[in-house]
Amino acid sequence: MYLKSILLENVGPIDFLDISLPFKENSNPKPVIFVGENGSGKSILLSYIINALLSAQQELFDNCEVEKGKVYKYRSPSYIKMDSKYSFAKIEFEKDLTCLEFQLNQNRKKFEDTYGMTPIHKEWNNIPENDNNLFLPNFNSKRQQLETIYDQNCILYFPPNRFEEPAWLNWDNLHAKASFSDIKRLKGFLNRKIINYSPLSDNQNWLLDILYDRNVLELQIVNANIATEAGKQKLPVFGGYKGEGTNIYNAVLSLLKIILQKEGNLRFGIGKRANRNVELICDEIKLIPNIFQLSTGVTALLNLFLTILRDYDLSSSPFINLDQIRGIVLIDEIDTHLHSLHQRNILPELISLFPKVQFIVTSHSPLFILGLENKLGNDGISIIQLPKGVEISSEQFSEFEKAFSTFKNTKKYDDDIRVEIEKSHKPILFLEGDYDIRYLQKAAELHEKTDVLSSLLLKDSNGFGNINKVWKHFNSKLAEVTPQKIILLYDCDIQKNSVENGNVFRRVMPTIEANPVKKGIENLFSQETLNKAIAEKAAFIDIIPQHEKIVRGVNVEVPETWEANEDEKNNLCNWLCENGTIDDFSSFSHLFEIMEGILN
Repeated sequence: MYLKSILLENVGPIDFLDISLPFKENSNPKPVIFVGENGSGKSILLSYIINALLSAQQELFDNCEVEKGKVYKYRSPSYIKMDSKYSFAKIEFEKDLTCLEFQLNQNRKKFEDTYGMTPIHKEWNNIPENDNNLFLPNFNSKRQQLETIYDQNCILYFPPNRFEEPAWLNWDNLHAKASFSDIKRLKGFLNRKIINYSPLSDNQNWLLDILYDRNVLELQIVNANIATEAGKQKLPVFGGYKGEGTNIYNAVLSLLKIILQKEGNLRFGIGKRANRNVELICDEIKLIPNIFQLSTGVTALLNLFLTILRDYDLSSSPFINLDQIRGIVLIDEIDTHLHSLHQRNILPELISLFPKVQFIVTSHSPLFILGLENKLGNDGISIIQLPKGVEISSEQFSEFEKAFSTFKNTKKYDDDIRVEIEKSHKPILFLEGDYDIRYLQKAAELHEKTDVLSSLLLKDSNGFGNINKVWKHFNSKLAEVTPQKIILLYDCDIQKNSVENGNVFRRVMPTIEANPVKKGIENLFSQETLNKAIAEKAAFIDIIPQHEKIVRGVNVEVPETWEANEDEKNNLCNWLCENGTIDDFSSFSHLFEIMEGILN
């Protein structure tokens, strides 16, 4: 089950956001990280998704986690954004499964009479006249689809107040023994929970089931012909283990290897009947007497991912390996209880093992975000800043500057963390448009400067206005802690000075006065080059002949002007990049001089 879109309007601190969840070319979901200061709406946003998921659960089961007809997130006018009249939320999953919520500051009839208006949402008419709210999922009409999705996907939510009691508490030790799970295979009976506050007990009992299945039911005995003094005899020989339990057993060990950063031959052991602990043995030496008595942070991390595995195992889909597990996992404050090493390295590594799981998480940790971006690539994740709902880069994350400054000013500052942050990204080159990038790539090829360009991350700013916003953003203390160099390269017709602030450099392309086009990157092409282009297609260039005009009663001579036709810029770029020579792109050498001067 995948989430496709979220629409929120006048919700808590959120004015309006409309987000389509991102997917890769292979249709696998990208992890989505919601960031923002406390009070920016991260948990509220997740609560609307949880309301929808639990409503789907209520449609299918009798013993639901939340009573039928009730919701997880409290619905009240108090959650309407201040100075707003109503709030609206629409959650859309795959297969056209939707759930929407309206909340008004008075009943619908009074609302319409008082304000003389209604919101544009067509679902408004579904609100009864004397009610001030509406909760409207369409799950009832799609029950069969819902059953299939629920039965083949893991659907989980980990709240911010999840917690496992530390192992050293004697109270907890009285309950630390594992026992076999009590699963009821009855239609309409719920064995799987969406909300997971403290899954340790369920996980240790489930793991004991897996160990039993593997060691008893999946033990392979092969009759082999063995030569003896009496001749060849068929004797039973141990042939290993084979089956779904064995696949899960191996998957759990792979998770533990990453979490514990342990090499060697790992296997589980089981304590005696009086104290049925699950032990971890490495190279036949007892490593951990009870894997559920680890540190708080490690236990929290282990339980997150064991719960995903356990929930999928309880579905009807057979388990083969981790990368087949599909579903949606919501984690509020994913970095809770985790050491910086776990945030930066281990957590991203674990997430990467589940490429078909849609992770939707909130975080305050720049180390986690940098680590995940490093593991999955710049385009492999989506970072969304609340309350505006704008997708940002890791460097724009407001917590980045705060954390970096804190690290620098504390005795606990770890040089390894600093190095990881500082080396985590290429220098970035922002240009005004996509044509600039394509011309530059062609010029690099002709001038043998591809090594210079490949050392940079090229970004299309979509026009002067946006590249100027980038400059305003970094023209602050953020420039002093930005780990990589950032170059903003404006077109020649922009009246800007060359300025640098920390690692951020503002530069303007040189104006080649002899060339006929005076605006944009096309100024770098000579008249001879543009004549060749015009011969190919006259519409490439708009030419206004020399003429006179009267200004305040005085005749003024206006020289001939050339401009690239707005509708033909793409075609002109294609033609020049396909047919241009090093002579045509000779003036681009100035741009490489600018870049090399900054990079070196």
